[in-house]
Amino acid sequence: MRAVVFGGGGIFGVAAIGILQALEELDVRPDIIVGTSSGSIIGSLYALGWNVKDLHDLAVTIRRKDMIWNWRRMGRTLLTRRTLAESILDPQPLWAKLSPYIGDKTFRDTKIPLFIVATSLTHRTSVVFGSSIPPNFHKLPHVFWVDAKDQEILSAVKGSAAIPGFLPPERVGEMVLVDGGMTDDFPIDVGEATGANWALGLWIDEPLRWQVPNPSPHLLQVLSASVAAAIHHMTILKKDAVTIPYVLLRLEMDHNMDMARIPHIIQAGYEKTMARREEIIQECGHGG
Repeated sequence: MRAVVFGGGGIFGVAAIGILQALEELDVRPDIIVGTSSGSIIGSLYALGWNVKDLHDLAVTIRRKDMIWNWRRMGRTLLTRRTLAESILDPQPLWAKLSPYIGDKTFRDTKIPLFIVATSLTHRTSVVFGSSIPPNFHKLPHVFWVDAKDQEILSAVKGSAAIPGFLPPERVGEMVLVDGGMTDDFPIDVGEATGANWALGLWIDEPLRWQVPNPSPHLLQVLSASVAAAIHHMTILKKDAVTIPYVLLRLEMDHNMDMARIPHIIQAGYEKTMARREEIIQECGHGG
């Protein structure tokens, strides 16, 4: 069983499209797809049967206006309700763009078994929405597993991609969900628990050394760097605990979220995969 695992990373998550293109050319087909945050978007679309060209054509239409700044609503909420708004961005244009592709499809409708990782604020842990609850789920006792056959995929994706403070949390049942990257940014451990015996994963990471802004970092920069440090440390610990063989594709992000870079990011994912093609072809046979 071969798992393909896509971590989070904003628009850098579109590198997964290039990875899928390369894997198709290498005739390596995933048996399982695991995604968190932006990786859940690409992973779910592919699991539903959309091909690489479809994903590429969708990705290049994404614009900054698809994530609206909520300054007016934030001010109005503060003045009228004497409280803070739930997020500084409104992602509804983005979800509207994805809706024709995902619609009201559930995990039962996927062509490839799909597992989406989010963070449950109500459970204080990772939650995995899956096409099934795998027999090895007990290997991750800290994870709350949901048999999501009848769960709408779009709601799980919204929760998995809800960057705290920036995007609104998603409510699913009694759970309040935020970005899966808060608890499992590179869910290779979930891939192993789903029954895979070989995996390939995209880990979108910050530079190893923070380039301190000049003259001094402001509040959001300090918070962002602090979260990045915690996620990096957590990911190192988790990936080193995985026992199955896997190929790690690490893509370094640089905070330049210019949407015009999307084609180049997709190409970077393709090139990183093809640079490891001999290793992938040699090792993926163990996962067949």
